Amino acid sequence: MSFKIGSFNVKNLSLATGRDLDRIASIIRDNDMDIVAMQEVLSEGKILTGINSKSVSGQAKAYDYSLKSRLGREWDICWRDPETSAKNYPFLGGDSRGEGYAFLWNTSKFELPIDDKGNKVFPRIWRNYRTDSDSGLIRLMRDPCYGRFIVKGRPAEIRLLTTHIVYGKPSADNLDVDLDFGAIAMRNNEFQILAGQIYPRISEYYKDINCTSPYTIILGDYNLNLKSSVANKAYVPSVACFDSKGRMTIENENSYATIYTVQDELTTLKSNEDGFANNYDHFSYDGRVSGQIIQGSVHAINAVEQHIKDENSKYDTYRKEISDHLPIIIEIDI
Repeated sequence: MSFKIGSFNVKNLSLATGRDLDRIASIIRDNDMDIVAMQEVLSEGKILTGINSKSVSGQAKAYDYSLKSRLGREWDICWRDPETSAKNYPFLGGDSRGEGYAFLWNTSKFELPIDDKGNKVFPRIWRNYRTDSDSGLIRLMRDPCYGRFIVKGRPAEIRLLTTHIVYGKPSADNLDVDLDFGAIAMRNNEFQILAGQIYPRISEYYKDINCTSPYTIILGDYNLNLKSSVANKAYVPSVACFDSKGRMTIENENSYATIYTVQDELTTLKSNEDGFANNYDHFSYDGRVSGQIIQGSVHAINAVEQHIKDENSKYDTYRKEISDHLPIIIEIDI
């Protein structure tokens, strides 16, 4: 049995941005996604599940303006806030948009774990990792969101860690530490924390109640390109080796874990032009997961061509009504 997992940076998605939820729902349905991780979901995720009141012919009428209503009853959704305005973060809330993460999953195929009190274990923000400002390993701009999804009828679960890696180095006014690192170095340092520290703690943890065989994947907007793409700067390694302390090392030289990063098609739209710019959206996983990936399944979904066929300006319409990123998809066989 195989499952399709998607990742989608939906660029400031909220009730105020006037997005075409019918098209977004169609992208999910038409590509048979079973779980979707979203980045840049604002306003507590109200557009995913909320009710908005609109006036129709002078009378107030309840209008269900939500993505969940378009996906159907078999879907559940969870939004989480990284809360980066906390004072112990070096960025001191430089991002004021209220950006959060969301997981959407098909409840006919997946269920959430149950804790020792009989409650569902919903996705949560992961905050437990080491920092070292001298080497650039400061707290992440946005802590990732971690979700566990148990396959119904199978002794297996998929563990997902969705991220949106920092893009630009914040100004000195938004930092409480002095950093002698550029923006690209900061992106790579965030990847090192995610893949070297957090990933092994999640993938190797078997003490959770109802724990079954886990398959763990990092997914999201890395703001880093693979060299195999045509993008030419800010690279993430396709193969990264880490020692037991989560530090990147040379393969077979104190190597404790190896993480593979895939998806080398371009996923971000050019600004005010037709075409694509960067290869920022990826999946990362270890050798155990690698053996379960269906060959050829990893790719970007060209939703511009698939879902805006009758528009005079496809790219412009896509940017305004959907996002400035393409979704990506991977299929795992369990």
